[in-house]
Amino acid sequence: MHAQYHENAGLFRRAARLIAHPDETLDKLLVRVARRMLGSRRLQSSPVAWGESTALVGLQRLVLERFYDPSVGRPYGLRKKDKKALVEQFKANTVEIASGTSWLLHVALAQQILSSPTEAKGDVIECGCYKGSSTASLSLACKQAGRRLWVCDSFEGLPEDESTRVHDYPHLQVYGHYEKGMYAGRLEEVKGNVARFGDLSVCQFVPGFFSESLKSLTGPFVLAFLDVDLVSSMRDCIRHIWPLVADGGLVFTDDSLDMEVVRVWFDDNWWRETLGERSPGYVGSGCGLPLAPDSSSLGYARKLARPQEYYQRVPWLRYPGSGGRVSQETNPVGTPSSQGP
Repeated sequence: MHAQYHENAGLFRRAARLIAHPDETLDKLLVRVARRMLGSRRLQSSPVAWGESTALVGLQRLVLERFYDPSVGRPYGLRKKDKKALVEQFKANTVEIASGTSWLLHVALAQQILSSPTEAKGDVIECGCYKGSSTASLSLACKQAGRRLWVCDSFEGLPEDESTRVHDYPHLQVYGHYEKGMYAGRLEEVKGNVARFGDLSVCQFVPGFFSESLKSLTGPFVLAFLDVDLVSSMRDCIRHIWPLVADGGLVFTDDSLDMEVVRVWFDDNWWRETLGERSPGYVGSGCGLPLAPDSSSLGYARKLARPQEYYQRVPWLRYPGSGGRVSQETNPVGTPSSQGP
């Protein structure tokens, strides 16, 4: 069993490394993957495994193509070779530093940071950094964008969780509990990792548990990344950070698969009592954004006062007072945009 696992894991790693050739056509890329993988008896006999492997390569290819789009990073003078160098460093960061997030997730976050208009005022904030793998990657993107990265963590691991709360992941069909002290990364350890693999000069560290430490923040923020695991911690982050997020800003979390945490984003009563507004919902609830064939841990909420001034119109909806219909030439939903995922 262990030998088969390592064999298949190696195949997927080799498939991922093929992404380092982004100028190849997708067909050629998949042929190369197929040739590498045909040596696996499991893949030969399992159409599902073969389908998942090709889907993984295709999704990685798509995410990278979006990141390499000339519009991403253009306001900051980044060229394709600069973004390729960032991707290679993101990959290294998830290998050299213990990480709970994938390099592809780092790419997705970097795309948003580098797509923020230069005139947009605000920094980037991360809550829950573990050993600093995502921190290192975010710091590199922030350096390119000329923004500060606020790194918030207890640096003592998770606080005490509600002892009876069960965290359920229905899409993965798993459940469990968290314990105090899990996912600890000491401050000096995190700083050392960022100094070695990222850019420490853009980082401002905010140690302490979120219920107290986040009170000192003043913002504004164009993007937040919350990897906090617990319902209580998510509520603390939203309570203190959401009011500081600029209009149009994004709040990503690494907890899209945990329905206990996701429910916070739909709890209208809590939002109205705490922040005086309706809950914004959460994109990626239960299964995450499409960064992997089965699921990913990344999802987001966007802060918008007036969506109708930000979003596009489409021909398959109606708009009172504007003649009813919209031209078929209007960009459809899903058209790549520098403004969001």
